[in-house]
Amino acid sequence: MHLKFKTLLIITLLLSSYKAIAGPLVKVCLDDDCKKPAKVEISEACWSQVKDVFSSPFPTVKDEQDNILTSISLIESDLYLSIAKQSTETKNANDLYTSNSTKNNYRNTKHILGILLDHHMVKHHYVRKTITQKSWIGFESHGLLLQSLTDSSLYILESNNTDLGTSGIIKNYKKGTKQKSDLIKVNTPPIINNDDNDFE
Repeated sequence: MHLKFKTLLIITLLLSSYKAIAGPLVKVCLDDDCKKPAKVEISEACWSQVKDVFSSPFPTVKDEQDNILTSISLIESDLYLSIAKQSTETKNANDLYTSNSTKNNYRNTKHILGILLDHHMVKHHYVRKTITQKSWIGFESHGLLLQSLTDSSLYILESNNTDLGTSGIIKNYKKGTKQKSDLIKVNTPPIINNDDNDFE
């Protein structure tokens, strides 16, 4: 009886230590209304790479922005590869990504940023909102509005929806650009991983 208890204890410890090193679950929107997002676990190998990306002890704001873009690219690739392996359809990971809507791709990016914030990897920024900008010639571009905790500067994270694993860009927010709604109120509290702020 004593031997069975020891064996059970060892198995329990091994399983719990495995879960400690595996990556967190990320909500992935694949259908238009995203009522039931898939919950996909980041692989251990990918999560380890993401930790390495953020391993620099004193990153600047620019360093952290580069780390955010690299991590999003790594995690997106990992999530879509996992989905493609489990899918009964013949689509590969890149086809699944490129066939998804821009709105969903930004929702998914926001979910990934929420994970990075929750695990204290991103320390100099927080997510304000998902926004749609309109240029003076009527061209629309979408992005996530980020704010620096260092100096309150605003940035736009724009995803590259053409190919899976292609990094997006983070650029300075231009105050003169028209938005669909009044989004910039500097004194509002941070919005982190809140699904109600998607495109309207």
